Amino acid sequence: MTPEDPADARRPDDHWPNGDQPDDPWRDDFRLSEFRPDDFRSEQNSPQLQSEVPVDATDPSLPANSAPQRPAQVSKVASNPVAPPRVSPNSLQPPASLEIHRIDNSRSTEVTLAGSRKTSPTGQKSDAKTAAPKSPPTNQRSTQTLRRPDPILQSLMLLVTMACMLAAARYAVPSIVEEIRFAWHRGELRAEYETGTDGLKNVSLDTLSQAYQMVTSVVGPSVVHIEVERRSPANQSQVNRLLSTQMMPAADQGSGVIVDKAGYIVTNRHVIADGEDITVTLSDGREVGASIVGTDALTDLAVLKIDGTGLIPIQWGDSDRSRVGSPVWAVGSPFGFDRSVTFGILSGKHRMVRASTRYQDFMQSDVAVNPGNSGGPLVDAKGQLIGINTAIVGDTYQGVSFSIPSNVVNEVYEQLIRSGRVDRGWLGVSLAEVPDDQFVGENHRMRGALVGGLADRRSPAAIAGVLPGDIITAVDGVEIRDMGHLMRIIGNAIAGSEVELSVRRKESANTITVKKLRVRLNARPTELTP
Repeated sequence: MTPEDPADARRPDDHWPNGDQPDDPWRDDFRLSEFRPDDFRSEQNSPQLQSEVPVDATDPSLPANSAPQRPAQVSKVASNPVAPPRVSPNSLQPPASLEIHRIDNSRSTEVTLAGSRKTSPTGQKSDAKTAAPKSPPTNQRSTQTLRRPDPILQSLMLLVTMACMLAAARYAVPSIVEEIRFAWHRGELRAEYETGTDGLKNVSLDTLSQAYQMVTSVVGPSVVHIEVERRSPANQSQVNRLLSTQMMPAADQGSGVIVDKAGYIVTNRHVIADGEDITVTLSDGREVGASIVGTDALTDLAVLKIDGTGLIPIQWGDSDRSRVGSPVWAVGSPFGFDRSVTFGILSGKHRMVRASTRYQDFMQSDVAVNPGNSGGPLVDAKGQLIGINTAIVGDTYQGVSFSIPSNVVNEVYEQLIRSGRVDRGWLGVSLAEVPDDQFVGENHRMRGALVGGLADRRSPAAIAGVLPGDIITAVDGVEIRDMGHLMRIIGNAIAGSEVELSVRRKESANTITVKKLRVRLNARPTELTP
């Protein structure tokens, strides 16, 4: 086989003396040979080639665990191949230059050898030295030019966003809060319903009957019958008024309850008003005289004192903890029938009723309260005092009765036995209910009391900065339900003490401010309302 044989080009070992082939990784690139895919596959995974190709293995653009690619083989030459010249080992030189370009899009490595020839896609040869340098391709994303947003468009988008946020705060937020509140309330009602359903399964009529009897046995010894003699021309007959100008004595009656074994009795003020002689009949039939310790016209309460032994006082209950729907009992002496018991349920709490006095906070029930029941106790299932029966709707019983809460009774009672009178705080304002056009959210009425006017410029409210039209929503952090609730809180405060009022004030058509005002209360004048 001659050196000119093309097959001899595929055996480089025959061109070196003694078969010593220099260790040159680029030797295959300096011969013209016919490219065989089997040779390329066998040499592509060669450890020697992988370790000697100067490519950074840590390049993040290359796939993990991938070997550097071998330099591109020279494609098959034309029909007359030329044998490579024989070169001595001492004259062998490394390639003149080595250029490595990284192509990000294809994730591959392109190696260009100086002095080598490449075949164009059209089959023509080109010299790498004379060819124009090829710039490495760059990432398309990095070459894209970002357009700066239009400042006017940016401002418009900002204004639209702010307008949407303000609209949401004005309309959506109150509705969302209201829906959450309603959902919470619905959850409470559902829990109460399930608890009540389970509890009713274990209730028997015999147990209820025994409970009613025990309540009567516990409350009965503490209830008294009161008779009052007074002189009043209104109670005289027409014949007596014509025959004589002398006022005839008239007898009134009512009920009361012993609250202390020392002989203190609580009743209504209108039962003993203008009385000249007061007689108390105890549950054991004894009749004793009573004296007036003190009265309070605003709550229609009075405290009497009797001398006696073996008295059984009633237990005080907590009217604030009593729940609507609970069973209640009224004990009294209607029409002179002593120790009469009527039964009903608690229908409502914190009822503001415009009776003869404005300072009222009633509990509503459907127990039968008739003339003679006034001043008697309203008790719960434990036999504890939760109210004093005082009024009914209409002239006769119609199923709506009102009682003074026991917590109010206890406060007035303590002051009457201590000083004989009730000292109340005074704000110096006239109050009204919040009108229907005042809303916090959609279909949600604002709670509180509307300030209709000021008593004078030196009143506590005027000095603190309260103005007509303000809505008082809280006192010392306690939310105000209505006008009557505010009256009760201010009335129970001690004269000279300071309270903090939360006031909502309408500054303009679209502006409402919330203010915190410190007010030092004065003692309430007798002739003025709270």
